Amino acid sequence: MSYSSRSGNALGMLEVCGYATALIVISEMYQHMDIQVVAININKPAVAILEKIPLQAQIKFRGTIDQVKAAIELGYNIALRYNEKEDIIQSVIANPHPGIQKLIESSK
Repeated sequence: MSYSSRSGNALGMLEVCGYATALIVISEMYQHMDIQVVAININKPAVAILEKIPLQAQIKFRGTIDQVKAAIELGYNIALRYNEKEDIIQSVIANPHPGIQKLIESSK
């Protein structure tokens, strides 16, 4: 899948605890930002460090760099309603290398 440069090439990644939290965050981001979710990864850590919510969800989305940064900030603040700040990881890659495209779009 080729991503249109007109829509923006920046990649945002937000990891939260709980699938429901991830869906709430995505819904809010779609309502307020011009981004496209390209994948959601769900992981259950081998070590039960997340006893309250034993799943981690990583949301990967694309857009312009400004929209991705704004969506990261919005998503982080929404996730704080349900997660502790140390349980939320946020990352932005302004212009991902084309060689990682398959990794971006993969879900597990």
